[in-house]
Formats: sequence, structure tokens, C-alpha cells
Amino acid sequence: MRMTPNDRRAMGLVAAFTGLVVGAALLLAIAAITRMDTQVANAAHRQYCDDVALWQAEVERGIPLNRRAGQPDYRDIADEQCPARLRPDAPTHERQLAQF
Repeated sequence: MRMTPNDRRAMGLVAAFTGLVVGAALLLAIAAITRMDTQVANAAHRQYCDDVALWQAEVERGIPLNRRAGQPDYRDIADEQCPARLRPDAPTHERQLAQF
């Protein structure tokens, strides 16, 4: 069966529309993945800041190194990139001992 010029144009339009739908779906998927990556990175940064604040609070309270919770500021970014330090007696954090 031979295709007429109108049939070829119709097939071209269908192919173009299909390509647009697939392209839009891919862009939406990429946007969702990027948003999730940003949320994970923000959560990791908040956790880092919380751990550094907890470590500093325990240093100030004189807790021995092998009994401290949290982590030291090994990236050296807490002063610039973390919100105000938590109070040493902040009840919102659970203690988790660092394993060496």
C-alpha cells in the first residue's frame, strides 16, 4: 500500500507530537530528580550543622573525646554556613556516641 502525501504529513505530525510528549515527560522527570537531590543535600547539610553544634556543646561541657556525640567541624564551614549554634542543653537532640 502506497502512502499519499497527506498520509506522510499526518505521520510526521503524529511523530512530532509523540516526540513532544516524550520530551515533556523527560523534563518533568529531570525536574523531580533535581528537586529530590536538592532536598537530600539540604537535609545532609542541616544534619552536619546539628552534629557540629552538638559536638561543640559537648566540648564546652567538658565531655571526654571518646564519649562525645555529634562530629567535629571537619569541613571547616560551620562558622560561615550553619545557623546559630544550639544551646548546650538543647533537649531536641539525642546523644549518639561516635565510634572510633
